[in-house]
Amino acid sequence: MIGFDGIPWHVVGYVTGALIPIVIIGLVRRIDLDRRRSPYYVVASWLQPAMVVLAIAAVVAAGLHVWPVATELAS
Repeated sequence: MIGFDGIPWHVVGYVTGALIPIVIIGLVRRIDLDRRRSPYYVVASWLQPAMVVLAIAAVVAAGLHVWPVATELAS
């Protein structure tokens, strides 16, 4: 949504790019914590790096969307 012009698109992009990944990361960590209680738990080596990549992507997406909103509100 970065290519679209207008405040509403950037607000939707900010919400989508920032809040949804936070919810996903929280749910995945909660499910993993429940799974760790099992004696048959096997560590998923890809899970932690994937969550870090998702968090970084969320911060970048939020920044790219909040900048035009802040610029428009400041002018």
